[in-house]
Amino acid sequence: MAKKRLSEIAKEYEIPFEQASDIAFNVLTEESISGKGRNTWIDEVGQDLLDDNIPLAIKKARVYRGRVRNLAPNPRFCFVHIKEKNGCVPVRIPPKHMRHVRRGAFIHVEELEDDHYEMIPPQIV
Repeated sequence: MAKKRLSEIAKEYEIPFEQASDIAFNVLTEESISGKGRNTWIDEVGQDLLDDNIPLAIKKARVYRGRVRNLAPNPRFCFVHIKEKNGCVPVRIPPKHMRHVRRGAFIHVEELEDDHYEMIPPQIV
């Protein structure tokens, strides 16, 4: 993972750029940020810190955001690292969205029952 634009990070987390820049400049060190304005870049360490400090946009009970670690042999599942659960959990992917889930992407996951998780499709505005 290399440097990433702050505008792309804001789009991934579905928050306004201004809110993302406020969080970045308040939380990150100067070494993690380069550029200015919409051309602001965040390094790998800064991306991990932003992941911890950006609030979750969806306000449902038992909804988590996690990074896809691997795709399972069964294409309907992937393994997602959820920090609140302290590890990776198998997540069911709706058939409509199977081709869009890639390794390293952030997805929203809903806990249906104990040890049963399902991906929440991205909201299109």
